[in-house]
Amino acid sequence: MDHQDDILIARVKKAINQGNTGQLRDQVQQNLIKLRKVYAEQLNSAKSSIKEMEKAIEELREVKQSLEAVEKATRDVSMLAANLKPIRDESSRHSQLTTTRENFKHIFDVPQNVATTRQFINEGKLLMAHQHLSELDKSRHALLYELHKNSSSNPNDKITLKQYFSDVDKLSDELGRQIWLIVRRTLNVVRRDPSTIVSALRIIEREERADEMTMKKFEATGFMSPGRPKQWRKRVFDILEEAVAERISGNQFEERSENKHWLVRHLEVTRMMMLEDLRVVKVACVQCFPPSYNIANLMLKLYHKCLRSHLLDLSHHLDGNEYVHLLNWVQAYPGKDLLSHPQLNIDVEEEGLDPLLPESNKQELTDRYFATIEKNYREWMSNTINREERDWSSSEPPEMDNDGHYHTTTPVFIFQMIDQHLRVAETVNQTLEDRILALSMDQLIIFAQQYKETIEKYCKIHFSDRGRYKFFTPYMVAITNNCSRIEQLFLNMKKSR
Repeated sequence: MDHQDDILIARVKKAINQGNTGQLRDQVQQNLIKLRKVYAEQLNSAKSSIKEMEKAIEELREVKQSLEAVEKATRDVSMLAANLKPIRDESSRHSQLTTTRENFKHIFDVPQNVATTRQFINEGKLLMAHQHLSELDKSRHALLYELHKNSSSNPNDKITLKQYFSDVDKLSDELGRQIWLIVRRTLNVVRRDPSTIVSALRIIEREERADEMTMKKFEATGFMSPGRPKQWRKRVFDILEEAVAERISGNQFEERSENKHWLVRHLEVTRMMMLEDLRVVKVACVQCFPPSYNIANLMLKLYHKCLRSHLLDLSHHLDGNEYVHLLNWVQAYPGKDLLSHPQLNIDVEEEGLDPLLPESNKQELTDRYFATIEKNYREWMSNTINREERDWSSSEPPEMDNDGHYHTTTPVFIFQMIDQHLRVAETVNQTLEDRILALSMDQLIIFAQQYKETIEKYCKIHFSDRGRYKFFTPYMVAITNNCSRIEQLFLNMKKSR
């Protein structure tokens, strides 16, 4: 006996000893009822499982019979395919004949349609020209596709057919040239005749849809129509970029040798042109171009890209204050004089435009300008001393100021030069101004040393040959006054800054 039986016997003995046999009988009766219920449920479950198994066996038997029937029915399929080959060939010939009959008129009218299409192109009736061209293209496509489907067709038939329709590609190129000319002149055309640019864009969009259909058919059948995909929309973007680049570079009317202010004039013309062009794009082009082109944003980015490239190229051919002119123009580019002008109201950050000139290029321009100023300082200081030295040998006395004191123009000339450079640097940024100021002070110290050495040389020659310089004493007085004047000008400049 197991442990549960021992427990049950113990409970029975306990009940007998206590005289609770009635209660024990009730419990036994309840347990028997539960036991019968459990056995009944298990029996029903077993019966259901047996029925399901019998049903599954019957279904498997039916599947087996069906498979045997299918196998028997497909034994002669290979023979059936061979027997149906004449029917397939006849169907293919019928399809080709049907296509030929549908395009019969176009086939015989190809020369006339080509001439008509070319006439429409020459007359500027682009929509009519494209309609005729599309009909020719569809006929060629349908006939070549039928040959493509027939693997047993003669390759010479395809060559002959392509040659017969060879003018279709030529007409497409001729029509394209007319459209590209219109696209290149978009900004002028939308002012004068907006319908012309609209017609050109309608043709381009039709060609885009034809490209899409051709690519889908190619993926499904492996057949590619001649001349496809044309990708005329992509060509539009390329031509617009070329046109913008030409407009920006084409407004430089002068060289440095012709006008020292050539860069200022060029940048101002560029600003005015770009302001007007973007205004036309915003007002007129948006009305003509499909929304998918997002033409306003596209043209802004094209102008920004081409302008950036042009300025980078210009930056390698500058000299003197031209560096500052370019830096100032770039600094003003996002402001109210151009992009933030009320007619445009373009925010550079919102549009996600890159800096017109990278910081590295700006720094390079600043360094070049600084090096140019340093070179000019050395040359100007040296020339000033040489001029002074020549004046000391003059047969005329030095000039007098309003108070009757001898002097020369050297102090004023030097400080005018320093002040001019500082004012120019101030228009760029504080950093450049500080650098120019430090450079000016260094050069002034160098000038003072050279000036002193030249004066000592002048005195030495005079004392060795007192008859050589006629106005030695007046010029020495002028030199002394110059030194005082330089000191005074330096203090004045220090106060003003």
